[in-house]
Amino acid sequence: MNSRIFLLLISVFCTSLANAVPVQGLYSAEINLPATQSEAKMLNDAFSLAAEDVLIKVSGDKNAISGALLAQAKKSASTWVAQHSVASLSELLPSEDGLVPGKKVKVAFYQESIDRFLSQNNLPVWGDNRPSVLVWLVSETNGVRTLSGSRAPSDALNQFAHSASVMGVPVYAPLFDEVDQKNLSVSDVWGFFEDSILSASKRYQTDSVVALRVSNYAGQMDGNLLVLLKNGETERFSLHGDSLEGVIDQASVYLAKVFSSRYASVRNGGSASRLNIQVVGVTNYAIMSKVQSYLESIGLVRDVMLVQVDGEKVEFSVEIDGDKQKLFNSISLSRLLIDAPLNALDPDANRVVSYQYGGVK
Repeated sequence: MNSRIFLLLISVFCTSLANAVPVQGLYSAEINLPATQSEAKMLNDAFSLAAEDVLIKVSGDKNAISGALLAQAKKSASTWVAQHSVASLSELLPSEDGLVPGKKVKVAFYQESIDRFLSQNNLPVWGDNRPSVLVWLVSETNGVRTLSGSRAPSDALNQFAHSASVMGVPVYAPLFDEVDQKNLSVSDVWGFFEDSILSASKRYQTDSVVALRVSNYAGQMDGNLLVLLKNGETERFSLHGDSLEGVIDQASVYLAKVFSSRYASVRNGGSASRLNIQVVGVTNYAIMSKVQSYLESIGLVRDVMLVQVDGEKVEFSVEIDGDKQKLFNSISLSRLLIDAPLNALDPDANRVVSYQYGGVK
């Protein structure tokens, strides 16, 4: 797992951009369990644990997947399973009887079942197209501070990569090469100097930037999280825990909730709304079909209908769950459509939302 995570962390440096990332495997999970019980009991436990993992990833709200709601989900989990497989692990797993052989259970759920459960419980369904996040992480141990990157890895960075992956948030680490060291200091990140952090982050072109500082002083763990969003907004959180893992997990939970609240909506009849979107620069049928397919692929979009075609200008009627701003946030993750507001004097200014076809998804 660790090596696979670091491949994710450094993969951003192999491309010129790290815009919105299609997150794979949102509706599946892998569970490792000691093979000390009957297979039926082991599978039931695996389905329950896998359902919890998937509900957290799809909703982006770990705190909500708890208590009576989680108990209800675990009771239903076996009926949501589309397929599963069981394989022996090469390593031993800890149990009450010491180290024992283990099994890996891979579970895939029906998307409709997971989405329906979340919607029925007024929780959001977050699609697989999610914002890319660059993370600048500073660790302090007894007064000594170090900044992590793909060329300066650390346990804290590795744990954050794993924890964010569990939450379905695609994170990337900076190279922390000579260019980064010239553009940004440890003090800049520790002090949350936003202008310096954003300036140093431009070369990576991610959708969002995170600064995370964690401190271990005399065994006391705490930290702070700064989230710099694409629209200029910021979010800050204080972190506390008994261990580094606890502080890091808190940061990932907060981060996922920040994004889920901006890109995901509850899917029910009361949340539906409709708006008209105009796209200019549509020169042929293939482009029109591409734009319509893209709009339909956005998680909170229910339906897309073609309203009219006027030369290179195409208008769609789009039905969505939740408020319009969440749709705008989602569209901003792609370069396929570029915001092109109409002049206030244009007769359509109050009727449609206008975009320019950008040609790159």
